[in-house]
Amino acid sequence: MRKVLVTAVTAAACLLPAQAASAAEEIPVDDLTTVDGLSQAQLEAIESFAEGAQVGEGTVAAARLGRLSSPGATTAATGSRRASYYRGSALMWTRDNVDFGYDWSRVTWTDAYQQAGWIFPNVARNNGISRYYNTAKNDRFRAKNTIGAGVPTPWGDVKVYSTDYVHRLSVNHNGAWSAWSD
Repeated sequence: MRKVLVTAVTAAACLLPAQAASAAEEIPVDDLTTVDGLSQAQLEAIESFAEGAQVGEGTVAAARLGRLSSPGATTAATGSRRASYYRGSALMWTRDNVDFGYDWSRVTWTDAYQQAGWIFPNVARNNGISRYYNTAKNDRFRAKNTIGAGVPTPWGDVKVYSTDYVHRLSVNHNGAWSAWSD
């Protein structure tokens, strides 16, 4: 019974035409204050927009430079992300991370760090992460890791084998990032 009901409702939804909502009368854009039912806050927003806040091609660029045409307006074109490179498995792994902020014209801040974990007898070590290229639009980082097997001792690891890896991460002004291994 349930299958029949679901099938009937789905078929009806697909076959019946959808009704589009439309306004009974068109309101001219320059006369929004004559609309009935607007709150005081909505009327104030309409008035402040009409006083000089014009949306155009240069508005976002002006907002980035601090030259906004409306007092109190701010730009929302900023963001933050995490670039990450993972190597390994559940038995041994390393992760190189770069948290960064951007505003579509430059990288505003970066914070790089490493994580590692392993289960005996595997060993995963972080050997540091550093920025080697720094411009307004792009920052690049180099991370070094060692993965292998052995026994950790107070005097150093007794290694059966180990391999050093270099990972690189690049973060961009538009929020894009990439990571690769040398």
